[in-house]
Amino acid sequence: MTLCECIALLSCFSRAEDGGDLTEFDRPQVRTPSGKAAVASGVVDFENAQPAKESDLYPWGSVTKMFTAASVMKLVGSGKFRLDDAIAPLVDDLLGKMAAKDFCIFAWDPSQNFSSVEELWGADLAKTTLRQLLSMQSSIPDFDTATPSKGGGISKDPLRAELYTTPNHFYKPTELMSVPWVANHSKDCQAQPFVGKFCYSSTNFMLLGMALAQATGVDSWAAFNQTAFLPDYLQNQIRFANSGSPKDAGSVPGYDRTSYNRAPGNLSNHNNWEVEGVFAGWTASNVVATAAHIADLSWEIWKEHSLAPEALVKQMIPSAMHIYGMGAFNVGLFSGGVRGPLGQGYGHLGATYGYQSIVGFFPALTVSVAIATNIETDKQVQTPDSLCFTYHAVAGLLMNKTFDCKFQTMGYYGGRCTCSETPAPSGSASHAAIV
Repeated sequence: MTLCECIALLSCFSRAEDGGDLTEFDRPQVRTPSGKAAVASGVVDFENAQPAKESDLYPWGSVTKMFTAASVMKLVGSGKFRLDDAIAPLVDDLLGKMAAKDFCIFAWDPSQNFSSVEELWGADLAKTTLRQLLSMQSSIPDFDTATPSKGGGISKDPLRAELYTTPNHFYKPTELMSVPWVANHSKDCQAQPFVGKFCYSSTNFMLLGMALAQATGVDSWAAFNQTAFLPDYLQNQIRFANSGSPKDAGSVPGYDRTSYNRAPGNLSNHNNWEVEGVFAGWTASNVVATAAHIADLSWEIWKEHSLAPEALVKQMIPSAMHIYGMGAFNVGLFSGGVRGPLGQGYGHLGATYGYQSIVGFFPALTVSVAIATNIETDKQVQTPDSLCFTYHAVAGLLMNKTFDCKFQTMGYYGGRCTCSETPAPSGSASHAAIV
């Protein structure tokens, strides 16, 4: 059996949250030292019954954060930054330049109404360090308003409602920083049971983007070239959306199947293909690519260390029982399946309006896996579920074993993958013909 056949037979679909039905679409891409394999299945455009292809582009949402973190680490390695540098001096010159250019007397043109971090969040938060931003341990509020219901009531997301009401409005990062629930606010970031100190905020990674932009000498966020931080062979393959909708970026349509702002059990069916707010968040959530090229990006960060020095990349890796490192989720907690080195993995989840994704790198077998779907559900479960089965299908092939896996939904960020192993049947192939 080849690697491609293994994935096609065992793990090309993501299972639904109830553990039974298959989602309409899911696509894994796997890279190992011996080669690559990809599977595309299902439908990407339900209105036109368009089948999925391996060349399809997807918005990867917060997977962007992993790349932004590696870009910051590159400048730490070059001496441009230090991890314990305060953010204000690294962005205030740029914010000041943009404030001067963005001044506008017309009420319908949202102008930048601040010129420094201190003006926006006060002197204490202006001292927030790069380390705190990268680790999701700052007190800076998140612009994302998604609040899942914990008691059976309505899950609320006022920003989502606004994005759908004004689908042709692209939200600049400075605009999101100055919305009423972010500007002049802070949050008390305390350690949480089981996950440690973890206060997720996409605003953190827009600030990190501003630091990168100022360091490269541009005079606006839009002039910052994220592509320049990619390896050469990926620079013409991975896109970054600084304007427009998924349709404009060449992506497949994406469908919101959540219950946000609706009665419990009343799921949306909103097609977000032409909603520009899908890319709200800039360097927190604007990457567009195929699954193959995201698997390559993960490979370059974690295996080749071509984006940042190995010693600094190692600092990005979450500790064994912590949910987050620096720009990286502990995907082993969700999808590792077994104890010990084989179950260790790190990467990032992605969930944006109408799309969900995950990328993981598993060092024990040197495997990079990227999975995307154009269905967004209430919880970020379907992609960790699919990663659980995909990774262990590949592990079984490489190790000449069979893994019996189960996935249990647990909380918002995924669940728990549990696998047991038995030797493969006598005479089965290992990885003689990897595509």
